[in-house]
Amino acid sequence: MNYEARTERARELVSALELPRPLTAEKLHQHMEGLRGKAIVIRAASPRLIESGVCGLWIEVAGEEFERIHHAPTDSVVHRQQFINHEFGHMILRHEKQLVSAERIALLTPLIPLDSIAYALSRSNFTDEQEALAEAIGDRLALIMLRDNADAAHGPRTGFGRVL
Repeated sequence: MNYEARTERARELVSALELPRPLTAEKLHQHMEGLRGKAIVIRAASPRLIESGVCGLWIEVAGEEFERIHHAPTDSVVHRQQFINHEFGHMILRHEKQLVSAERIALLTPLIPLDSIAYALSRSNFTDEQEALAEAIGDRLALIMLRDNADAAHGPRTGFGRVL
């Protein structure tokens, strides 16, 4: 899929979500929890997870009533949100998670007991196209939040007073 087709597909998928407006990070998080039917806990990834080369991970532990998103630590609120938006992109695409080995679970210790059965979306199992589409969805979510934030602060862009 080329860039234009991917961008259009992301726009269609995000439009179908009927997102609350104006969209904020908090409202998006709540909306995704509603779509998933459970809480989504978002945390910075452990140093061991980062050392393994993971910058974002969506994970579910059997028997728990919530899912997790782990993201690379960053001081940038925008960068952090983009990691989260990317994982939301995978959720929107309904990418299937897979059973994760005890060794992979150990990377998250002490957050997850070693004897837990965990399902995770691991980027190494997805094609470049799937990653690109999840990123395009993340970008679309970010653009909506940016536009809604500007509209809330300054009113909708009407073109009034500008040379067109």
